[in-house]
Amino acid sequence: MGCFSFLCKESGKAVLSNSFTGDKVRLYLLKDGKVIDAMCGDYDSYGRVFKDVPYDGTLRESIKWDLPWEEVCDLMFLPDTSNGIAAILESEWSGKIPTTRSENDPNQGWG
Repeated sequence: MGCFSFLCKESGKAVLSNSFTGDKVRLYLLKDGKVIDAMCGDYDSYGRVFKDVPYDGTLRESIKWDLPWEEVCDLMFLPDTSNGIAAILESEWSGKIPTTRSENDPNQGWG
């Protein structure tokens, strides 16, 4: 599985992760502008968040989307931006639910 890097829908800042720990983020899976799934936690670099366990230096499991991963990827690559993953940094959360996916971070989420 490849990495996904996002810019926050509210601030335009990169959502950072080193694949072991990451920024606190809200992720929304969109289909035709509607939220079909959501998760919140530390970003894992792979379009998901880690399960809520403290980082102890070992590999962490991630929460999985309700859709199969292939379908999530298909949504990310549709030309219509009302499909895919929208990311909002927890520190930037305004309560507004997104209707379009996030832009890709040109720096690949490494800062």
